[in-house]
Amino acid sequence: MDKKLNKYLIPKSKHPTKGNPLLFQSSRFFFSFTAAPNTTRAAAAAKMEPQLPTIKNVFVNETDDDDPPALSSQALAALKEFLEEQRQSLANHETAENGEGTLEPESEVALVTEDWRLSQFWYDPETARTLSQEVLSLCSHSNYKVACIACPTLYAYLKKIDPNISVQLLEYDKRFEQYGSDFTFYDYNQPKDLPFELKHTYQVVIADPPYLSKECLEKVT
Repeated sequence: MDKKLNKYLIPKSKHPTKGNPLLFQSSRFFFSFTAAPNTTRAAAAAKMEPQLPTIKNVFVNETDDDDPPALSSQALAALKEFLEEQRQSLANHETAENGEGTLEPESEVALVTEDWRLSQFWYDPETARTLSQEVLSLCSHSNYKVACIACPTLYAYLKKIDPNISVQLLEYDKRFEQYGSDFTFYDYNQPKDLPFELKHTYQVVIADPPYLSKECLEKVT
């Protein structure tokens, strides 16, 4: 074949799959051309003209580029629900701080608003009370010291039920510095980076790692 036609040939190439093993290569494109036998050079060149692949099922949004992006009705509903939950949580927290009104049982312990970026999910009252009673039963006959790792809800309920209990909250979110000396900054990536006086001090340790990954569980334990 004439060397001048080589520029129209796109040889098959290898496409190694690298990167995130959870991602899969969805498609591969291979282009090959075979010259027809017994044709003139001009005819072969005409047949060798590069062809663009046909793309199907492509939908073009013909809206003005200057139009602001719009959310679907489902996304708007989810966003509205989330904002309402945040508003209600903040209102309950302010009510508890100001001592105004009568708090419902679900709001008897007020925490800062959950931060989903930190994978924060506070316990419901029933769960928090059940865990608190278990911890208090362990400490009933001894002056045990308790450490709550990444479980601020449990800390708050323990102090609510028994203000005299010796409990320390180890938490990444520095908003809980409001608990004063009961708060210690804790990063599960550096689990041993703690004040010396806290090491080998606690007889009861409750940990609720923020993530369920193997790495996180191993570092916390």
